Amino acid sequence: MPPLKLTGIVTRSGFMQKTATVTISRFMVHPKTHKRIERSKKYLTHDPENVMKTGDTVMIRHCRPISARKRFVLDTVIKSPETEWEKLHANQQQGQSSASQGNDGGGAQGPLDVTAGVDALGEVREGQNSTPSKMAEKGMAGVS
Repeated sequence: MPPLKLTGIVTRSGFMQKTATVTISRFMVHPKTHKRIERSKKYLTHDPENVMKTGDTVMIRHCRPISARKRFVLDTVIKSPETEWEKLHANQQQGQSSASQGNDGGGAQGPLDVTAGVDALGEVREGQNSTPSKMAEKGMAGVS
C-alpha cells in the first residue's frame, strides 16, 4: 500500500529545527443540521532542509515515526507566497522594460502630470456659481 499523502498549509515554521506544523483542512456535513463544517488537524512534519515557510501549500507523506509526535515528512512544496510574489514582480519588471523600449504599441508614457485640467476645473466651478439652478429660481430653500 502506498504511503498516505496529504495537502495542507504550513501554519508554523522556524520555531523548531527541521520541523514545521502543517494544517490539513477538510469539510464534513453535520448529521443533524446538514451544514458543511470545516474540520482541521495539525501535523508535525519533518523538514530536513528547513525549506517550508509559513503560508506555503505543501504535500506531506506518512513515514516511520521520527519523534514522539512526528509521523510525516515533506514531499513537495506546491505553492509558496514568496515564489508567487517573485514571479509577479518579474512579470511587472518585464512589462516595464518593454514599455520603456516602446514595444507596447502606444509608446512609453511620461510621468503623471497632476496640474493638467486645473484651468478647466476652475472654469466649470465659476460657471456653476454664476448661474442659479432652476430650483433656486423657484425659491426652494437651501439650493444655490
